Amino acid sequence: MKVDGKIGIGQAIMVMMLTIGITNHVTVIPLLLSKAGRDAWLSVLLAGIPFSFWAYLLFVVNRSLDQQSLYEWISQRSGKIVSNLLLVPIMICLYLMALTNLIDTQTWTTVNYLPRTPEWVTALALVGLCVLASIGGMTSVGITAGVLLPVVVLLGFFVAFGNIPKKDYSFLLPLFQNGFRPLLHGMLYVGGGFTELFLLLLLQHHVRKPFRLVHFFVMLGITLLLTLSPLTGAIAEFGPVESARQRFPAFEQWRLLTIGKDIENMEFFSIFQWLSGAFIRITLCLILLGDLITIRTRKQRKFMMLFFGGSMIAFTSLPYSDMQFVAFLSRVYYPLYFVTMIVVSLALILLSLRKPSRQEEAPYDP
Repeated sequence: MKVDGKIGIGQAIMVMMLTIGITNHVTVIPLLLSKAGRDAWLSVLLAGIPFSFWAYLLFVVNRSLDQQSLYEWISQRSGKIVSNLLLVPIMICLYLMALTNLIDTQTWTTVNYLPRTPEWVTALALVGLCVLASIGGMTSVGITAGVLLPVVVLLGFFVAFGNIPKKDYSFLLPLFQNGFRPLLHGMLYVGGGFTELFLLLLLQHHVRKPFRLVHFFVMLGITLLLTLSPLTGAIAEFGPVESARQRFPAFEQWRLLTIGKDIENMEFFSIFQWLSGAFIRITLCLILLGDLITIRTRKQRKFMMLFFGGSMIAFTSLPYSDMQFVAFLSRVYYPLYFVTMIVVSLALILLSLRKPSRQEEAPYDP
């Protein structure tokens, strides 16, 4: 596939921050609190240790890629069966990443500020913008992320520091009241968020310069902070019991924010934060899906983006409850995503040790 344009490393990191930040702020935290309770923040810290080693393994694979697309690299080092066994799970994960975020956004929008708007209208508006952006290519996404992220970060600091008088960090202790099992369960869901760093391998051929090891560790540290900050804030503001009952703890922190005695109800700022992350995340997943199925012409690209977007809207219209969706995330999506990304990463490590033969140097054509 010909790349429309490339972005800088800084832009790539900003795209990743918005992509990973929305899920770690919104989707992972309720699951963490429900499974690990007060111990959830320690689950995040401890998970950073093994995932530091995993980030290094990603760097090893990335170095072997040498800014070649993952599709072409895998095709040159394996046969059709092995390529499909690796690429198909990655594509399914990308699709589910976009779909679950769309459903979460749709639910949050309906519950909090558009209760009378049909849910399919919300999904159509967001997906329509994402499809248009994905057709535009990675350059437009990088520029948009550079505009949106500074505002998102400033708003994050605003709500974090603005709520300090309402925080009681003594709620973070004591630990291990229910043994070590909640801690281990929490690490599983944290791993589901951390493994999204795998997107760096899919994104690297859109970047002008190759990622270095420091970039992988920087992204790991950012991911850890993006999870830890709203998580500890929720526990400190609402306590471990009440925060575990909340569907969107990060949003509830905005409801507490006031300026003096006369200014309150500033949760509308969270709409900008949420939609910025959702827009970049869904768009990036669509672009990377297009890379993996090797769309070669602009016409094919438009058709496939419309197909993916339309199918997501169709899935969001199926009859299911929010409780069923949360159960799916907890019991199926995150555990399966975690295992899939780890297994695929280990397989890529093995492939990186194998050099392509002369017969395999030509691009793979399925």
